[in-house]
Amino acid sequence: MSNPLVAHISTKELLVGQPPGLSTLPFELADLIIGHIRDNREALSSCSLVSRAWLHITRPYFFESVILSDKTCARFLRLKASPCCTFIPHIKSLSISRPEEDQFSGTFSKLVPKFAGFPSLVCLKVFHVYWTDLAAASVAAFIAAFHDITQLDIQHATFDTPHQLMALLTRLPRLETVTVHTKFHSDRSWMPAPALSDPPRSLQVVRLCLDCIGYDPWSGIIGWIVTGPPTIRELRLGEIWGKNLPSVGTLLRTLGFALRELDLQFVSSITTGEIERDLAPHLTFTTHIRHLTLRFSVYERNPGEWYSSLAFLAALTSEPAALETLTLVLKIWMLDFVRELTHFDWAPLQAAVRAHTQLRLLRFQVYNRYSNSSRNGTATVEKIFKSATLEFAVRGSVEMEWNEWQPWDCLYPGKY
Repeated sequence: MSNPLVAHISTKELLVGQPPGLSTLPFELADLIIGHIRDNREALSSCSLVSRAWLHITRPYFFESVILSDKTCARFLRLKASPCCTFIPHIKSLSISRPEEDQFSGTFSKLVPKFAGFPSLVCLKVFHVYWTDLAAASVAAFIAAFHDITQLDIQHATFDTPHQLMALLTRLPRLETVTVHTKFHSDRSWMPAPALSDPPRSLQVVRLCLDCIGYDPWSGIIGWIVTGPPTIRELRLGEIWGKNLPSVGTLLRTLGFALRELDLQFVSSITTGEIERDLAPHLTFTTHIRHLTLRFSVYERNPGEWYSSLAFLAALTSEPAALETLTLVLKIWMLDFVRELTHFDWAPLQAAVRAHTQLRLLRFQVYNRYSNSSRNGTATVEKIFKSATLEFAVRGSVEMEWNEWQPWDCLYPGKY
């Protein structure tokens, strides 16, 4: 770890010889000002107008996060290979999004070795990449380049099988946060596969959104986590089908009291009976959950996901869970959504909220498929939510967020 005193001495020396006022500015104050604007690229780039020393201080902040796209990736790699490039050690977060270029695994295979040599990198985000049929040499190159990262975010990806995804994660031993949204060509559960190592012991946050139409990738992935469970404090699972409920129940039971944040999305075909049978018995081991998010779609005359989510919440209230925050994420799939929400049965939610005596924040996040109707219905929906939560509003806060349409299965940055 670098010595902060050395950094301060260097900064102080750089301030010497600057115009009156700047030369006497305490270096601690300069660091504080720069730290306050670290997320504002325009402000950071203007710091040289204040002082050449300030430009030196801002350098680590300015280059700590790099986002690459189809148009910028090749130029960045040429710059990285140049002997004049000096900012690479400052990069802590790297985002690679190439939806147009990476249509085939061969493109990604050629790209990976060029990303070796980021000594400070801890966070990697990869979007729109096909991992299918990658050669062992390409996977080895990826591991060599990003072996020490602690955060991995894979979005809109395609893997051959769940086993391929798990094999990749086992070779990144320092992972603390994993976010994956992917589909698979097949689960190939009937085929023999090499044995897997346990999940990284350092894992604390796991967010998974898996395309499981036609087969079941959850049982294999959950079984892998359960065999050598790390201390996971935040868990996100979506989409969950009825056939996945026994595996999810086993996972919740295994993670137990360490779990603090839980985020679930059930599909509409799940019944309250399945929730009570396959999940409720395991919730006696999850009584330390502080923050719960339930996501569901609202279809015309088909509120199945709403009731299955509330069934889970009701099952959670059967134990003394110290829930502090409840977030309900609604995806609206109809024009006349106001009428549908008006006819919702709010009694199960009211009963569950009443049972969670530690609950202090109830948040509604609404995503409407039809943006034109949202402008007219926002005020009405707010009244519906307020009317349904009058009792809770006496002891807690009720928030509502109205959002434009976004893809339902988007995980980054942890919200839709």
